[in-house]
Amino acid sequence: MIVRSFVTERDIVAVRHDETLSEAAKRMRARRVGSALVSPQPRGEGFGIITERDLLRAMAEGVDPGKTLVSAYMTSDAVAITSEWHVVDAARTMMERGFRHLVVADKGRLVGVLSIRDMVKALLQDRQRMAAG
Repeated sequence: MIVRSFVTERDIVAVRHDETLSEAAKRMRARRVGSALVSPQPRGEGFGIITERDLLRAMAEGVDPGKTLVSAYMTSDAVAITSEWHVVDAARTMMERGFRHLVVADKGRLVGVLSIRDMVKALLQDRQRMAAG
């Protein structure tokens, strides 16, 4: 099963690097997602991402989320895979690197964000199809 079959652009939540952590968290919560892409990318090429883990780290460090910018806690140059990757390879990459989210891009064009939740859902649906015959 390839990643393209269950990742879409409509799943993308974006925040700006100069927004506060509080603004980013509110947008992520409203869309019920665990990550947001950072646009524009303030450092380097590729895609930036901020995740619920980044927000948790900021809170544990005692920063003011209403004053601290996304750029202070985001991951610049996030790991990106293509939509042609097999879901098992994506899962292996997540496990080996300690990620819960991967950016999906084809030839520099953003396709979406793949989460562990997306993969579990897709694998369960695939298993159900196989069981049904």
